Parts: sequence; C-alpha cells; structure tokens
Amino acid sequence: MDEVLETLQLNDMQCDVCGEHTFQEREGYYYCVECGTQKDQIRAVDITAEQNFDETTAGKYASKTIRQPKDAKDKDDIDITSWEFYNYVLRGFVEELLNMGAKPELKLMTLQVWAAYMGRMEVAFYKSNKLGLPKLNVRALLRDARIIYNHKQPKAKRIKKSTISGEPNDARAKFRLWNRAKRNLDASRYTKQEGPSESEGATSLHVQWAMNARKTLKRSMSLKHLDKHSRDSKGSMSCHTFRPKAKQLRHFDRNMYCLNFIKLYVVLGIALNMVEDDIQLTDLLRFIDEEHLTKRYMLNYLPENVAAKGKSLLKDMELGKAKDKCSYKLLRFNINYMSRFINLTDFQKPNLHSLAERYILELALPPRLLKYVTSMIDLYPPKFVNVMGPHTYPRYEARTMAYIIYAMKLLFGLDDVKERKISESAANINKQLLETVGDEAPLLFVFTEWMEFVELRKVIVSHYNQSFARRFGVATQIDRQVDDILAKERKEKEQAVGDNDKQGSRQHENLTHIIETMLKEHFGETSQESVEKDRIEFQPSLTPAHSYFKRILLQATRSDGAHVNIKIPDCLHVDHSLRDLNPFVLETKELSQLLSQQGLKLRVEELDCKEDIQKIGIFRALLLGHCDVREFRANPDIKTETWIAEVKRKEKRPDFRFDQPTGSYGAQYLNKIIKRFGRRENLEITNPFWEITPTPSFLLKLKDKEVPLDTLTSLQTFREDSMEPLNIPLELPRRHLEKMEYSQGTESESEQGTENTNNEPSGPDELLLQVSNFDCWLLHGFMKSIRQKDKRELRQYFPCSFRWLLETCSNTLGIGWGEVYEQLLVVEIMFHHSIGDWSNHREFLCVQQNNKNKDIRMLARTYKDFW
Repeated sequence: MDEVLETLQLNDMQCDVCGEHTFQEREGYYYCVECGTQKDQIRAVDITAEQNFDETTAGKYASKTIRQPKDAKDKDDIDITSWEFYNYVLRGFVEELLNMGAKPELKLMTLQVWAAYMGRMEVAFYKSNKLGLPKLNVRALLRDARIIYNHKQPKAKRIKKSTISGEPNDARAKFRLWNRAKRNLDASRYTKQEGPSESEGATSLHVQWAMNARKTLKRSMSLKHLDKHSRDSKGSMSCHTFRPKAKQLRHFDRNMYCLNFIKLYVVLGIALNMVEDDIQLTDLLRFIDEEHLTKRYMLNYLPENVAAKGKSLLKDMELGKAKDKCSYKLLRFNINYMSRFINLTDFQKPNLHSLAERYILELALPPRLLKYVTSMIDLYPPKFVNVMGPHTYPRYEARTMAYIIYAMKLLFGLDDVKERKISESAANINKQLLETVGDEAPLLFVFTEWMEFVELRKVIVSHYNQSFARRFGVATQIDRQVDDILAKERKEKEQAVGDNDKQGSRQHENLTHIIETMLKEHFGETSQESVEKDRIEFQPSLTPAHSYFKRILLQATRSDGAHVNIKIPDCLHVDHSLRDLNPFVLETKELSQLLSQQGLKLRVEELDCKEDIQKIGIFRALLLGHCDVREFRANPDIKTETWIAEVKRKEKRPDFRFDQPTGSYGAQYLNKIIKRFGRRENLEITNPFWEITPTPSFLLKLKDKEVPLDTLTSLQTFREDSMEPLNIPLELPRRHLEKMEYSQGTESESEQGTENTNNEPSGPDELLLQVSNFDCWLLHGFMKSIRQKDKRELRQYFPCSFRWLLETCSNTLGIGWGEVYEQLLVVEIMFHHSIGDWSNHREFLCVQQNNKNKDIRMLARTYKDFW
C-alpha cells in the first residue's frame, strides 16, 4: 500500500523548470530525470520500524515519501531572480513552438544552449562555485542582489532646505535639532543593547562577482575597493553605483551580459538550427512580429503565486523599456556573439532543396522551377564558409532565395523588354489553347499575369493581417490598424492572470471606456462590433502568403453567411503554380504534340538581351580617409561671394562610384600568376586520387566563323529543334544561342529563318513562342560597407521588373533587399567569373579562374570566400 501511495505522489509532481513528471531518488532527494533539478516539496526518509509494528522486524528500514506542506514555506518567499523568470518564459516559448510544429528535440536542445549560456554567465551549471549561489555580472539587476545576497539598494538622498539661511537664534530650529539628536541617541542605545532588529531580515552575504565582471569593474576601481562595495549590504557607499553605465562598457559586454527577451530569441534560433528544424531564423522573426511569441502573455508562463505580483515583478525586472521585437540584423548579430560566448563553431546547413520548394510554393511559382533551381544548387553546392569567422551565422534563406531570383533572371531576362515579349507570346498560345482544346488545356506560365496576381494577393492579405502589410509595405486603412491593436489588447486581457493591482485595473478600464466612446463617435461602432464584423484569425504558418490567402478564399466561399467585405477579382482564382514552365526551359515536345493534334505548328524563337544596355562598371563604396589635423581660423572679413567660390573650387571626393573594369596587372606579377597556375596544374596532374585528362578542343562554325568550343561559356549550348547529328560530345541539353550553319545546302533556309526572326508567324497555323537565350545582364560590385544612400542610388539602375522581384522576395523573407542582392552577387560571380571551365570543374581541388583582368579577378576572389 505504501508503494502505491508513493507512486501516486510522484506522478502528481511536476518539475518547475522543464515540466517533467519523472523523478529519480538520490540520497533522500528527488531529481528530475531530464534537467536534474531537485524537487524541494518532496523527499525520502528512512524510518526504523518497531518490533510490534505491522509485519516488519527490528533493524529493517522502510522507505517512505513525505511531502512538505505548501503552507510551511514563508508566504513572502515567492521572489524569483531574473534568470528564473526568463527560464519560465523560455519554457513557455518552447511550448509555443512545439505547438506550431517544431521538432520534439527542440526542448532538450534549448535546455542545452540555455545551460551553456548560464554556465558562461557563472549563474548555474558551472563547477567553480563554493557557496552554490549565482554570481553577478556587470549588467545584473538590483533585484538579484537583494534576493541572493540580501544586498539593499542605496536610498536616494533628498536635498532638504538648509536652515543656515534662517535666523541663527530661531527657537523652533533649535528645538528640531535637539529632538533629532535625542532620537539618534535613543536609537544608538537601543541597537547596542538589543542587537539587530528583526526587520533587517536574513544575514547579508558577501556579493560574488563573475570573473568577467571583476575584470570590467577593475577599470573603474581597484579590487580592494570593489570588495568594500561587495560587503556594503546596506548601500551606504555612494562613490560608485552598483553597476556601471552602459556607455562605460564594451559593445560585447553591453550586449552579452544584458539578459532580455532578445537573448531568449537567440537561444531559440541556435536551438532550431542545431536540430535542423524547418523553422528558420526569418520564420522565427515573423512569429515574433505576428506576436505568436510575445511578452504580452509572459505572466501566463509563470507560477500562479509569482504571477500574482505581476506589476511589481515587471517593475523590478526593468521591462518597461524592453522591446520584445527585433530586426534580422540585430538577431543575427547577437547569434554571432552568443556562439562565440558559448564556443559554438559549427552551424547546421539546412536542406536547401526543401527550403527552395517552400519559397517557390509561397511565391505561387510552378514546381518545374524547383527542378531547375535544385540542378543549379547541385551543380556546385554552396559550402557557407565565411572568412569573417567561424561564429558568423550564414544567410541560408537569402542564398536560397537568390537561386530562385537567378533562375527567373535566366528564364525571363528581367530587363523590362524580354519578359514582356515572352509573356505576350505565351498569352497568345494560351488563348489558342482555350479556343481549340478547352478549359482542360495545360496553359503556359505568363510572367506579367503572375506579377499582377502577386500584387493583388498582397493587398487582399494585408487587409486582414497588419503584420503582413508592414512587411510588404502595403498601406492599410486607419480603422483596420485600430481594430488590430484593440483585438490584441482584448486578447491580452482575456488571457491575463489575476493581479492585486486594483488601481491599475481601474485606470485601464477608464482608458478603455474613453477609447470606446471616441470610436463610437468617429466610426459609428465600438471595437467589439468592428472586430466581430470582419476579422479572420490566422494560424501560424511557414508559408503565410499562400496559407492566409487560401484561408480568405475559403471564408469568401462559405455558405453560412460569413463573407468577406471586399471583392476578390477573378484573376486571383487562377492557380499559377499549375501553369506549364517546361517550354521556357526548351522542353517543347509535349506542347508541340498538343498543338499538332489541333492542326497548329509551334515555332520557338530565342530572344537576346537588349543591345543598348548601359555599361556603368563595377560599383564600390569608398571608405573615408583620415584627414590631416590642421589648424583652421575663421576669417570674419571674407566676403560671401569669395567664400562660395572657394567652396565650389574644392572638389568633394565621392563616397559611392562606378568604375570600369579596365585594371590590369604588371608584367612581373602576371608572370607570377601564370607560374602559380602552372604549379597548380602539375599538382592536379600528380594527384593520386584521380587522373585528369586534357579536354579535347573542337571548332564550331558560327556566322561564317570557326569558334573554338572551349571559348564558349557553359550556358552557350545548341538549339533543341535542330536534330542534325554533331561530331562532338555534349553533356548539356542542345540549345542554340546564334544561328548555326552546318553545310552549304542549308544556307538559304537559315537566311530565310533569320529574316523572319522578329516578325509574326508566317502562316496562320503557326504559333510563335519566344523564350530566353539564357543570357542576362549583370551589375556587380562590392556590397561591403555600403550605406542606405548608396543603396538608393544603386536601386535606380535596376530594371523595374527585376526591382519588383527582388523586393518581393526580400519582403517574403522579412529582410532588406541589400542582403538578398549580396547573395545573388555571390551566385552570379561564381557562375560567370570564378569557374573557368564547367566541363570538368568537379575534378579540381579548388575553384580555378584564369581571368587576367585585375578588377574582375579581385571581385571573384572577394565573393569566392563567401561561397
């Protein structure tokens, strides 16, 4: 019977840290099997049984579990330190992520990262602690010092009016001084006889500082003087503050030792990456911005006895000015600091194929694009090795989105001319397919129609989600913004736990009543009526635009009367992900067969890039040089015209400029490059792991000119509809960039085809499909140290279609377009400048490029380090 009672009592208990129900008994105490936390309310005691008691004999022991009553604990002893507070909140955030679909391994990994951080902070999980108490750091709170070491905060001295300015013989002033001296004398006698009063509480301990805190505080005071402050439990010393000001600390100490909500997001971001979860860093930021993870409901994560004093707790935690939202740059910056702080060197590379599949679904693009993107990823897989240091968090999401943009750039040109011609020809073919085949015909993907669909979808979803509107920069109505704020306040009030602050609740009710009255007078309805009339609650999703729009369409088609108050155009009911993209990658066999069944012919024409592309060169940001220290004296007698002329005469050095890649190396250095390349070739030849054979050279006749095959780029293959056999080996699909002539007999036919290149189809039964020649414009440069002003100047040179696609993809991730464009430069420079020969690039130990242009070579070497 005793064993059954013991089992029931253990199952009824729950760990205060991780929520586990299973405990292990060691030396009379019970410890959590997951995190190792000791349970204070329960312990095992050995009781010696008497001879006549039950069936036990003398000398034997029976193990029995004794539960300490909850009321035995002091009622006032419910204060928790800042580390315990954030531990509860972190556990609540982990539970929220698990409910969103995160991996179960996230719980244990978060505990490991949090334990490593607490160990480096010398708060817990470290060995060099004799007293077993947490040590304080340079950004420690006064609440922690009071709870752990009974260290009181020094009282602020009030400046009283001096009585010296009055009459020296004033009887009332002398009487007050006499009473004050008498009270002080009585208090001194009482303390000597009776000892310390009970109001002083527990015995004060010597404050222990962490090792890094002692190093930092040693800059402003000696260690001997620091020990005096550590022993000053009453706060009587006013020469130094308890903790130094933020401006006196280094940037690393100021960010790393300040425990706040951003540190919780950093721990979650590292843990999600370590378990290789589908939730990436940008998804975590979006959940924070949509307030699926927020400090609004943090009191719900705390125990009831602690959350009862919510207002005083939040005041002591100094959360009044703390922000629970952060940018991608700030979060990634703190992850770099955290990884260096806990000595984490390797980040886990996510599955780029599944990441690209998710982004293509989010952008409503055809799945055929995924096959094209994955082939480019597998062509030369990225390594994400950063020369900035092993603790730098790579931009996985931006690199994957850059592959998608680069694929769209190759397929449609994105120069404001080529994509429109391709879209017009595809729209004409779709019109013929609908007339001949019917609605079941597989329609082609039209780029301009897809742009219109994405733009309208932004407006529709932004009407019901303010976070989505802020991320994409869509302006919404004021009443929708007010309704969103009031709905969040109402939800916070519904989920709030009890608080003893009746005065604060009355003030909140009065303020709410005033706002409701103003809304009733201005809009004619209260917030409750407005929210219930037209509001959709979205669940967290990894594809918000796709999922939220499907939810709106479902709401609009419901038959129970719950309709949306906006009209959805017919073009938004088109699913562009089901459109056919195969003809644009020169897979036109199925389309040709379908049209031939209807008595139509298909003619495929490749479009070149615009010939009038402006060559502006390579952009770079110039660093400001150190100016010489000179003595300048004002000239009060100078005239205004003379001063203006002198200012105009001085040429200001530009901070951002474009340079033509005309640089070249000297003869001596160029010989060194050639010799170094020769030595590397010899090393590759003598490599015992494989044998490299020289690539055979072939000559092709292009426009009456014999061009070596080795001089053509990897993208210049041959036309698919030309089925003439070639006498050279080719591994890539047959594609054509310029008109080829194999014999003199077909010369006239080729000339006739060249004349009809830019005209409409010659016959009524012939349809023209214009596709890209897989050539694109390039605008390269150095994105390092570039400013917002320079980005605005650079943005003006982008074509409108490319600018729109770049900003749409960047807003989908929730980051700036500059970071996505930088990753696009990494991909383009590697494919166009770094790898010299794509036929055997896998056989080399490292990337080889033989470009002798100084500027291009420097650009390639710079971005190769970020691959």
